[in-house]
Amino acid sequence: MSRCLSLLLMLLLADAASADVRLAKVFTDHMVLQRDKPVRVWGFGDAGDKVTVTFADAKVDATTDKDGRWLVELPAMKVNAKGQKLTVTSGAQTITLSDVLIGDVWICGGQSNMGRPVNGDQIKSADLPLIRLFNVGGDVPRAEGIDDTFGWVVCSPETIAVAGDGNAEKRRGFTEVGFVFGRRLHAELGIPIGLFQMNCGGSTARDWTPTPGAADKLTLGESIKLTHNDGRLYEVRMRGTVPMTIKGVVWYQGEDDGRNPKYGEDFAHMIAAWRKDYRDDALPFYFAQIAQTTYASGMLGVWEGQVEVFEKVKHTGLAVSNDIYTDTNNGGFKERIDTKSGLPIAGGSNPHPTGKDKVTERLARIALQETYGKKQGILYGPLYASHEIKGNKVIVKFKHVGDGLKTIDGSAPNWFEISDGTKDRNVTIYVKASAKITGKDTIEVWADRVDAPKEVRFGWHPLARYNLVNSGDLPAVSFRTDKDDRWRVAGQ
Repeated sequence: MSRCLSLLLMLLLADAASADVRLAKVFTDHMVLQRDKPVRVWGFGDAGDKVTVTFADAKVDATTDKDGRWLVELPAMKVNAKGQKLTVTSGAQTITLSDVLIGDVWICGGQSNMGRPVNGDQIKSADLPLIRLFNVGGDVPRAEGIDDTFGWVVCSPETIAVAGDGNAEKRRGFTEVGFVFGRRLHAELGIPIGLFQMNCGGSTARDWTPTPGAADKLTLGESIKLTHNDGRLYEVRMRGTVPMTIKGVVWYQGEDDGRNPKYGEDFAHMIAAWRKDYRDDALPFYFAQIAQTTYASGMLGVWEGQVEVFEKVKHTGLAVSNDIYTDTNNGGFKERIDTKSGLPIAGGSNPHPTGKDKVTERLARIALQETYGKKQGILYGPLYASHEIKGNKVIVKFKHVGDGLKTIDGSAPNWFEISDGTKDRNVTIYVKASAKITGKDTIEVWADRVDAPKEVRFGWHPLARYNLVNSGDLPAVSFRTDKDDRWRVAGQ
């Protein structure tokens, strides 16, 4: 064999060896890279492949490891709303992404309420080319942990109506909550916004949490049941996004954890795992309270768990939603009176309430103030702080009251109950109580039938419609001071 022929063969072999170098599927044309943080870019190839990633003024080299994975970190960059090219080269191979922006990237995760699609008016207002959309869908396990049929698209009335894959027969519209959240941030900040839709109806917090052994139970290329299987959604829909550099997470989930007495613990564990995977211990994680519903035995335990996470896990925020209601007949609000307690309750029990624009606005305000430092006023509804027994009365103190507590209708606060500690089959028995606001952050509660109260609770019914708000008209959050039975409701 001649020297020239040998050299040609070596070059051909070198090209062949690098022919499989590729980017992870979360990197496509039209994407947004996270500003002001080192940006992780990764992909796959054969062991030992030399890879160079070039973007803007940065040029970073990497070598594929023994498992066929390579990763680089581009230096932190400032906002740039002008589309640029990102290239990956390996030998004679070049991969080029076009129209790449630099801004903020948010994951919009959870279950079916996060998946509810944009409506007609929202679609018409979606001509926003600096917002980019990526829908992480599919129920088929992939080797790289993400469905390969989707990619980033420029937000427009056409693309948002089919959730990112260009096929209206296959996909519903992009998440309403995610879009309204991103639109508000974009309007306020004037920067590119990237939105990942990553939700699944009927899912639990544990489904989204990395679980040892979960990947071993999956068969690549075969459709599977994703929910109520620890770690499956993480493997099928989330793992392929890790360890992308992101700004934060907005979350709307909890309905299928209604019967889970350890939801708060599971939710906190999930958040910690996500922060570890996305390599940011202070990653903002803002979530919507689940609205009134009797689905899965009601949300009493979920509400407690959400408050627990909000109060104990740093860099979280709770957007109250218990003043939006649903009626199963027409999608609107229809009040009725609970026959056992004589108190107002929300009509219907559908776990998919209307009015998501209201709770999404609250999520956006939390993000704008807590993450971006833009004052938005009062962010949270009144939360139980403490209580004190004085004779036959209970003095309840609240936090997050703004300029003070009030009722939305000007009447006395409703849905308070107290107990003298009497139990029936180890469950504390409560009676309906009277209440009045006695200070900026205090309410006095009493009942003629209870001479020596020991416990107090508020709004303890899956459909309770109560009138207590703060000066920002944000509704108070249900609470109880006993811990006997997570789902016990008034009069039962």
